[in-house]
Amino acid sequence: MKIHSKIKLSFIIIFLPLSFIYSWGAKGHTIINENAVQILPKEMNSFKVWKNYLGQHASDADIRREADKTEAPRHYIDIDFYKEFLNGQMIENKGELISKYGDSTVTSKGILPWATLQTLNNLTEAFKEKNRDKILIYAADLGHYVADGHQPMHTTVNYNGQLSNQKGVHFRYEVTMVDKHINTLKQILDSSNVNFISNPLNFIFNYISNANSVNVVLLDGDKLAHSESGSTESDDYYRIFWSRTKYISETQFKTAEEDLASLFYTAWVNAGRPAFTDIN
Repeated sequence: MKIHSKIKLSFIIIFLPLSFIYSWGAKGHTIINENAVQILPKEMNSFKVWKNYLGQHASDADIRREADKTEAPRHYIDIDFYKEFLNGQMIENKGELISKYGDSTVTSKGILPWATLQTLNNLTEAFKEKNRDKILIYAADLGHYVADGHQPMHTTVNYNGQLSNQKGVHFRYEVTMVDKHINTLKQILDSSNVNFISNPLNFIFNYISNANSVNVVLLDGDKLAHSESGSTESDDYYRIFWSRTKYISETQFKTAEEDLASLFYTAWVNAGRPAFTDIN
Protein backbone atom coordinates (compact mmCIF):
# COMPACT_ATOMS: atom_id res chain seq x y z
CA MET A 1 0.00 0.00 0.00
CA LYS A 2 2.79 2.42 0.88
CA ILE A 3 4.62 1.60 -2.35
CA HIS A 4 1.43 2.20 -4.33
CA SER A 5 0.93 5.55 -2.57
CA LYS A 6 4.48 6.61 -3.39
CA ILE A 7 4.00 5.72 -7.03
CA LYS A 8 0.75 7.64 -7.12
CA LEU A 9 2.36 10.66 -5.46
CA SER A 10 5.27 10.58 -7.88
CA PHE A 11 2.83 10.51 -10.78
CA ILE A 12 1.07 13.58 -9.42
CA ILE A 13 4.34 15.44 -8.87
CA ILE A 14 5.58 14.66 -12.36
CA PHE A 15 2.40 15.65 -14.13
CA LEU A 16 1.00 18.40 -11.92
CA PRO A 17 2.83 21.24 -13.69
CA LEU A 18 1.11 20.27 -16.91
CA SER A 19 -2.25 20.81 -15.26
CA PHE A 20 -1.56 24.52 -15.01
CA ILE A 21 -0.77 25.10 -18.67
CA TYR A 22 -4.37 25.21 -19.85
CA SER A 23 -6.31 28.26 -18.71
CA TRP A 24 -9.70 26.77 -19.56
CA GLY A 25 -8.53 23.24 -20.16
CA ALA A 26 -7.79 22.15 -23.71
CA LYS A 27 -11.50 21.65 -24.35
CA GLY A 28 -12.37 25.14 -23.17
CA HIS A 29 -9.74 26.76 -25.37
CA THR A 30 -11.01 24.82 -28.37
CA ILE A 31 -14.58 25.96 -27.79
CA ILE A 32 -13.63 29.62 -27.43
CA ASN A 33 -11.61 29.63 -30.66
CA GLU A 34 -14.27 27.79 -32.64
CA ASN A 35 -17.20 29.81 -31.32
CA ALA A 36 -15.40 33.09 -31.98
CA VAL A 37 -15.05 32.12 -35.63
CA GLN A 38 -18.73 31.20 -35.79
CA ILE A 39 -19.90 34.66 -34.72
CA LEU A 40 -17.71 36.73 -37.05
CA PRO A 41 -19.51 39.30 -39.24
CA LYS A 42 -20.84 38.02 -42.55
CA GLU A 43 -18.10 39.79 -44.50
CA MET A 44 -15.63 37.41 -42.84
CA ASN A 45 -17.60 34.25 -43.63
CA SER A 46 -14.68 32.84 -45.61
CA PHE A 47 -12.62 32.85 -42.41
CA LYS A 48 -14.91 30.16 -41.06
CA VAL A 49 -13.30 27.45 -43.18
CA TRP A 50 -10.41 27.62 -40.69
CA LYS A 51 -12.60 26.98 -37.65
CA ASN A 52 -11.45 23.40 -37.10
CA TYR A 53 -7.79 24.31 -37.45
CA LEU A 54 -8.10 27.13 -34.93
CA GLY A 55 -9.88 24.80 -32.54
CA GLN A 56 -7.31 22.04 -32.92
CA HIS A 57 -4.42 24.49 -32.39
CA ALA A 58 -6.01 26.53 -29.62
CA SER A 59 -3.45 25.28 -27.09
CA ASP A 60 -0.31 25.52 -29.21
CA ALA A 61 0.85 28.46 -27.10
CA ASP A 62 0.68 26.25 -24.00
CA ILE A 63 2.61 23.45 -25.65
CA ARG A 64 5.42 25.90 -26.45
CA ARG A 65 5.86 26.58 -22.75
CA GLU A 66 7.60 23.26 -22.32
CA ALA A 67 10.44 24.25 -24.66
CA ASP A 68 10.37 28.04 -24.44
CA LYS A 69 10.81 29.36 -20.91
CA THR A 70 9.99 32.91 -22.02
CA GLU A 71 6.47 31.82 -23.01
CA ALA A 72 4.96 31.31 -19.54
CA PRO A 73 4.63 35.02 -18.54
CA ARG A 74 2.66 35.63 -21.72
CA HIS A 75 -0.29 33.67 -20.29
CA TYR A 76 -1.13 35.70 -17.19
CA ILE A 77 -0.85 39.00 -15.38
CA ASP A 78 -1.05 39.35 -11.61
CA ILE A 79 -2.72 42.68 -12.19
CA ASP A 80 -3.78 43.18 -8.58
CA PHE A 81 -0.11 43.27 -7.60
CA TYR A 82 0.04 46.83 -8.94
CA LYS A 83 -1.16 49.59 -6.62
CA GLU A 84 -2.16 51.62 -9.68
CA PHE A 85 -4.68 48.93 -10.63
CA LEU A 86 -6.06 48.81 -7.10
CA ASN A 87 -6.46 52.60 -7.23
CA GLY A 88 -8.23 52.47 -10.59
CA GLN A 89 -5.30 53.99 -12.52
CA MET A 90 -3.50 51.04 -14.08
CA ILE A 91 -0.41 51.87 -16.15
CA GLU A 92 -1.13 50.23 -19.50
CA ASN A 93 2.06 51.30 -21.25
CA LYS A 94 4.58 48.51 -20.71
CA GLY A 95 7.59 50.83 -20.93
CA GLU A 96 6.18 53.09 -18.21
CA LEU A 97 5.41 50.13 -16.00
CA ILE A 98 8.94 48.77 -16.43
CA SER A 99 10.40 52.19 -15.63
CA LYS A 100 8.58 52.14 -12.32
CA TYR A 101 8.83 48.47 -11.29
CA GLY A 102 11.72 47.09 -13.31
CA ASP A 103 11.70 44.62 -16.18
CA SER A 104 12.20 41.52 -14.03
CA THR A 105 9.24 42.40 -11.80
CA VAL A 106 6.91 43.19 -14.68
CA THR A 107 7.89 39.97 -16.44
CA SER A 108 7.48 37.86 -13.30
CA LYS A 109 4.01 39.31 -12.74
CA GLY A 110 3.00 38.40 -16.29
CA ILE A 111 2.90 40.18 -19.62
CA LEU A 112 -0.39 38.84 -21.00
CA PRO A 113 -1.85 42.19 -22.20
CA TRP A 114 1.18 43.07 -24.30
CA ALA A 115 1.61 39.53 -25.59
CA THR A 116 -2.01 39.68 -26.75
CA LEU A 117 -1.47 43.05 -28.44
CA GLN A 118 1.70 41.85 -30.18
CA THR A 119 -0.08 38.77 -31.47
CA LEU A 120 -2.93 40.94 -32.73
CA ASN A 121 -0.39 43.11 -34.57
CA ASN A 122 1.27 40.01 -35.99
CA LEU A 123 -2.09 38.77 -37.23
CA THR A 124 -2.76 42.15 -38.87
CA GLU A 125 0.56 41.98 -40.70
CA ALA A 126 -0.16 38.40 -41.78
CA PHE A 127 -3.48 39.55 -43.25
CA LYS A 128 -1.66 42.36 -45.08
CA GLU A 129 0.83 39.84 -46.47
CA LYS A 130 -2.06 37.50 -47.33
CA ASN A 131 -0.01 34.74 -45.80
CA ARG A 132 -2.33 31.88 -44.89
CA ASP A 133 0.14 29.98 -42.70
CA LYS A 134 0.97 33.01 -40.59
CA ILE A 135 -2.69 33.97 -40.29
CA LEU A 136 -3.53 30.55 -38.90
CA ILE A 137 -0.64 30.54 -36.42
CA TYR A 138 -1.31 34.02 -35.07
CA ALA A 139 -5.10 33.61 -35.03
CA ALA A 140 -4.81 30.41 -32.98
CA ASP A 141 -2.38 32.06 -30.56
CA LEU A 142 -4.51 35.19 -30.27
CA GLY A 143 -7.46 33.01 -29.31
CA HIS A 144 -5.40 31.38 -26.60
CA TYR A 145 -4.18 34.62 -25.07
CA VAL A 146 -7.64 36.21 -25.19
CA ALA A 147 -9.09 33.16 -23.44
CA ASP A 148 -6.36 33.39 -20.80
CA GLY A 149 -7.31 37.00 -20.17
CA HIS A 150 -10.90 35.97 -19.42
CA GLN A 151 -9.94 33.24 -16.95
CA PRO A 152 -10.13 35.08 -13.60
CA MET A 153 -7.32 33.10 -12.01
CA HIS A 154 -4.92 34.17 -14.74
CA THR A 155 -5.34 37.77 -13.58
CA THR A 156 -4.48 37.65 -9.88
CA VAL A 157 -1.67 37.18 -7.40
CA ASN A 158 -3.80 34.55 -5.64
CA TYR A 159 -3.89 32.46 -8.82
CA ASN A 160 -4.15 29.08 -7.09
CA GLY A 161 -5.83 30.00 -3.83
CA GLN A 162 -2.42 29.71 -2.19
CA LEU A 163 -2.99 32.94 -0.25
CA SER A 164 -6.45 31.97 1.02
CA ASN A 165 -5.86 28.36 2.07
CA GLN A 166 -7.53 27.06 -1.12
CA LYS A 167 -4.55 25.58 -2.90
CA GLY A 168 -5.53 23.65 -6.00
CA VAL A 169 -8.65 25.70 -6.79
CA HIS A 170 -7.11 26.79 -10.10
CA PHE A 171 -7.17 23.31 -11.61
CA ARG A 172 -10.40 22.32 -9.86
CA TYR A 173 -12.17 25.23 -11.49
CA GLU A 174 -10.66 25.71 -14.92
CA VAL A 175 -10.27 22.08 -15.93
CA THR A 176 -12.19 19.59 -13.79
CA MET A 177 -15.36 21.60 -13.31
CA VAL A 178 -15.35 23.27 -16.71
CA ASP A 179 -14.88 19.90 -18.41
CA LYS A 180 -17.88 18.54 -16.51
CA HIS A 181 -20.05 21.27 -18.04
CA ILE A 182 -18.37 21.65 -21.40
CA ASN A 183 -21.55 20.85 -23.36
CA THR A 184 -23.37 23.71 -21.65
CA LEU A 185 -20.53 26.10 -22.37
CA LYS A 186 -20.48 25.08 -26.03
CA GLN A 187 -23.92 26.59 -26.52
CA ILE A 188 -22.98 30.17 -25.66
CA LEU A 189 -23.06 31.99 -28.99
CA ASP A 190 -23.92 35.66 -29.55
CA SER A 191 -22.72 37.84 -32.42
CA SER A 192 -24.34 41.05 -31.18
CA ASN A 193 -21.23 42.33 -29.42
CA VAL A 194 -18.66 41.79 -32.18
CA ASN A 195 -17.22 45.17 -33.13
CA PHE A 196 -14.17 46.96 -34.47
CA ILE A 197 -11.83 47.87 -31.60
CA SER A 198 -10.18 51.28 -31.98
CA ASN A 199 -7.93 50.98 -28.90
CA PRO A 200 -6.99 47.30 -28.56
CA LEU A 201 -4.63 47.63 -25.57
CA ASN A 202 -7.23 49.46 -23.49
CA PHE A 203 -9.83 46.91 -24.63
CA ILE A 204 -7.56 44.06 -23.48
CA PHE A 205 -6.95 45.67 -20.10
CA ASN A 206 -10.67 46.20 -19.65
CA TYR A 207 -11.57 42.54 -20.08
CA ILE A 208 -8.66 41.49 -17.86
CA SER A 209 -9.89 43.89 -15.17
CA ASN A 210 -13.39 42.45 -15.48
CA ALA A 211 -12.02 38.92 -15.11
CA ASN A 212 -10.07 39.92 -12.03
CA SER A 213 -13.17 41.41 -10.43
CA VAL A 214 -14.99 38.04 -10.34
CA ASN A 215 -12.20 36.09 -8.65
CA VAL A 216 -13.95 36.55 -5.33
CA VAL A 217 -17.00 34.69 -6.66
CA LEU A 218 -14.90 31.68 -7.63
CA LEU A 219 -13.01 31.61 -4.34
CA ASP A 220 -16.19 31.99 -2.29
CA GLY A 221 -17.84 29.24 -4.32
CA ASP A 222 -14.91 26.92 -3.68
CA LYS A 223 -15.00 27.64 0.06
CA LEU A 224 -18.73 26.99 0.31
CA ALA A 225 -18.56 23.80 -1.77
CA HIS A 226 -15.70 22.50 0.36
CA SER A 227 -17.47 23.39 3.59
CA GLU A 228 -20.79 21.83 2.60
CA SER A 229 -19.40 18.67 0.99
CA GLY A 230 -16.38 18.14 3.23
CA SER A 231 -14.31 17.49 0.13
CA THR A 232 -12.77 19.11 -2.93
CA GLU A 233 -13.14 16.02 -5.10
CA SER A 234 -16.67 14.69 -4.62
CA ASP A 235 -19.64 15.08 -6.93
CA ASP A 236 -21.34 17.17 -4.23
CA TYR A 237 -18.38 19.54 -4.15
CA TYR A 238 -18.52 20.11 -7.90
CA ARG A 239 -22.32 20.39 -7.91
CA ILE A 240 -22.22 23.17 -5.31
CA PHE A 241 -19.19 24.84 -6.89
CA TRP A 242 -20.94 24.93 -10.27
CA SER A 243 -24.16 26.29 -8.81
CA ARG A 244 -22.16 29.19 -7.38
CA THR A 245 -20.02 29.88 -10.45
CA LYS A 246 -22.22 28.84 -13.40
CA TYR A 247 -23.22 32.39 -14.31
CA ILE A 248 -19.67 33.71 -14.06
CA SER A 249 -18.30 30.83 -16.13
CA GLU A 250 -20.89 31.24 -18.86
CA THR A 251 -20.32 35.00 -18.92
CA GLN A 252 -16.55 34.65 -19.19
CA PHE A 253 -16.83 32.12 -22.02
CA LYS A 254 -19.34 34.24 -23.91
CA THR A 255 -17.30 37.41 -23.44
CA ALA A 256 -14.08 35.68 -24.46
CA GLU A 257 -15.72 34.52 -27.69
CA GLU A 258 -17.15 37.94 -28.48
CA ASP A 259 -13.92 39.76 -27.64
CA LEU A 260 -11.84 37.34 -29.68
CA ALA A 261 -14.16 37.71 -32.66
CA SER A 262 -13.88 41.49 -32.31
CA LEU A 263 -10.09 41.28 -32.37
CA PHE A 264 -10.12 38.92 -35.38
CA TYR A 265 -12.35 41.44 -37.14
CA THR A 266 -10.14 44.36 -36.08
CA ALA A 267 -6.99 42.72 -37.43
CA TRP A 268 -8.69 42.05 -40.76
CA VAL A 269 -10.09 45.59 -41.06
CA ASN A 270 -6.76 47.19 -40.10
CA ALA A 271 -5.10 45.05 -42.76
CA GLY A 272 -7.35 46.62 -45.41
CA ARG A 273 -10.02 43.89 -45.54
CA PRO A 274 -8.05 41.60 -47.87
CA ALA A 275 -10.10 39.23 -50.00
CA PHE A 276 -9.87 35.70 -48.68
CA THR A 277 -9.58 34.39 -52.24
CA ASP A 278 -6.21 36.16 -52.42
CA ILE A 279 -4.87 34.54 -49.24
CA ASN A 280 -2.58 31.59 -49.84
